[in-house]
Amino acid sequence: MPPRLPPMRWIPVALAALPACAGPATKPAPAPARPDATGAPDTPWWRHPQRLLQTNLREIDATMDVDLYLREVKAIGASVVLFNVGGIVANYPTDLPFHHRNPHLTGDLAGTVLARLHAAGLRMIGRFDFSKVNEAIAARHPDWLYVGENGETVNYNGQVHTCFNGLYQQERLFDILGEALDRLPLDGIFFNMPGYQRSDYSGVYHGICQSEACRRRFKMETGLDLPKRHDPKDPVCRRYDRFCAETTDALYARIQAFVRARRPGLAILNYKAAGSDIVRAESNRPWIQWSYEDTEKAMRHRLEHPEQPLANAAVHFIHYPQRHAGVSSVVTARRLQQAMLQGQWLDFYCIGPLQRLEDRLSIGVVRDAFAFHARHEAFFRDLQPRADVGLVHSRTDGYRGLFDALSEHHVTFDLASIGPSDLSAFPALAVPDAGRLDAASCRKLDAYVEGGGRLLLDGGIPEGLKAAGVKPGRTPHARSPGSYVRIRPEDRRMLRQPGLAALDLVFLDGDFAEVEPTDNAQGLLRHIPPAMFGPPEKCYYTAVSDAPGLVVNRHGKGACAAFPWDVGGHYARQKHAGHALLILGALEGALGLPRTMEVDASPLVEARHMAHAGGRFEWVGLINLTGQKDPAGFFEPVPVRDIAIRLRPRRDVASVRLLKAGMDIPLSRMDDGRIGCTVPKLGTYEVVVFTYKS
Repeated sequence: MPPRLPPMRWIPVALAALPACAGPATKPAPAPARPDATGAPDTPWWRHPQRLLQTNLREIDATMDVDLYLREVKAIGASVVLFNVGGIVANYPTDLPFHHRNPHLTGDLAGTVLARLHAAGLRMIGRFDFSKVNEAIAARHPDWLYVGENGETVNYNGQVHTCFNGLYQQERLFDILGEALDRLPLDGIFFNMPGYQRSDYSGVYHGICQSEACRRRFKMETGLDLPKRHDPKDPVCRRYDRFCAETTDALYARIQAFVRARRPGLAILNYKAAGSDIVRAESNRPWIQWSYEDTEKAMRHRLEHPEQPLANAAVHFIHYPQRHAGVSSVVTARRLQQAMLQGQWLDFYCIGPLQRLEDRLSIGVVRDAFAFHARHEAFFRDLQPRADVGLVHSRTDGYRGLFDALSEHHVTFDLASIGPSDLSAFPALAVPDAGRLDAASCRKLDAYVEGGGRLLLDGGIPEGLKAAGVKPGRTPHARSPGSYVRIRPEDRRMLRQPGLAALDLVFLDGDFAEVEPTDNAQGLLRHIPPAMFGPPEKCYYTAVSDAPGLVVNRHGKGACAAFPWDVGGHYARQKHAGHALLILGALEGALGLPRTMEVDASPLVEARHMAHAGGRFEWVGLINLTGQKDPAGFFEPVPVRDIAIRLRPRRDVASVRLLKAGMDIPLSRMDDGRIGCTVPKLGTYEVVVFTYKS
């Protein structure tokens, strides 16, 4: 069997600079800041969403047509280009003997392209890779090289892996960076495959580096002998893992200090957030495994790093061995659209210049997304999510199920964290895996509800949470086949979901905690203990317990609705409509959540709601998620027609315009202060802009 390929999710580090000069210079100066409407200096260019095109060049691409390259960059609508400059191959005439000059180079490719980009008003980030050196350099400097567990170096297509603690990565790296920064007025620097690389491109694992440099530094910093094999149960190996993280962070810190001293004012782009101004990521699987994965990635980034933009690359190729073949154009389009509707960078990455790309099926959708973004840049800057619900982030099935249910029913939400987030900003808060909340979290949630918040708990009810309205003590019931949750007529009236009219129960395939509500709390739903499920003649149950499946309690100025079982996890795993209706019923019925936005459309239409921080407009972004036949089958979305939107705007609205369709649509006003409109046709995506009266 061929070796199992490694995951493509490396942890590269990148550095991005501030505004470009108009042309080449040895000492580039940043462009002057532009005044905004108030006369204050504008924010740095990289804080605004950019359109990044990464053309990862091969050696042979030094012979490309530079004029055509520039025309293609401008035609596709990129504002920033990520361009190979140095490391494994120098695409400029380096004078350093340990920097391998591209054998196909006849001039200064990087310098020429950079000057042309700057003349066109575009920016360029230089790409570097110090994980390998050419075999001729490796032969002269064996002490720079990685040594595998078998005592051998790794030569992959003439490029030899370098040791992270060797002289090349610890010192010569700075010589190369210094030369490049002095010669080229780059707008950024990107590092590929940094840190401790233990596998090659074929997925062959070579283990912990056994070089003298690694053994010496590990001994010096820990007093321990370097392990020869990685065993996660071995405490020495666990210390080695911390050593790798510590030394990697130390090198990043040195690089950041070096670049900032050499080029004051540079912004740092990095796949690690610490010390960077912009964070980069990649969507590099051959297909979309979760419909909202790029939306969630952008939301999670905003939660964890609100001051740093995200540049998430939509990777063109399928995997390492299929570098010349692309993923479905529908996959690429969706990744770019979801990044755009979260106000983040649009980022497309392919191998080689566009003029030599042999699978060009995705180029049209990239050009479409880039051109749309360029025409309407002002509507994607300075955005704030309008969220009725704060969904507390976790990595559980319950979180995924809540995310899906809210998205499919077009409830506007954003991610939250109980610790650092300002919970009062959310009319309602949904907490997955709530049974594991600690005392500090319970205190903060109690205060949230007392102040008027609506709290939805899923996956258990913690001891000590007063707002839950549950008496001390829990009787746990482990997962038992044949269990259900009864939906009674009085439950339907409380939950107010029309779909529940056809449901008397939902299945229970997980743990259930039997709780007793306090005198002022109300118990809804009922637990049905394990029933017979075979043979068919015996498939019936004989008892329904008094244990509630949902507890609703008024507390202070707010209220809490708590599920003592994981309804969100059930929905994530099985997608039964009943579980989603219980989630929506708890929010809208039991907690009385007023909706800022309502969208009458299929669950296969993704709707996101954003507002301009400066109070000029708000918009509803729509993405058509139809067209997926099976896990790997992605086809053009089927048009969706007559999507009705009802909105409670922050300010009085003057007009409604469809940016993609390029047309205004009628606006209706309702007696309760809401407004309404209808999108006549949704193709792949649309942005419905509600412009406020001045």
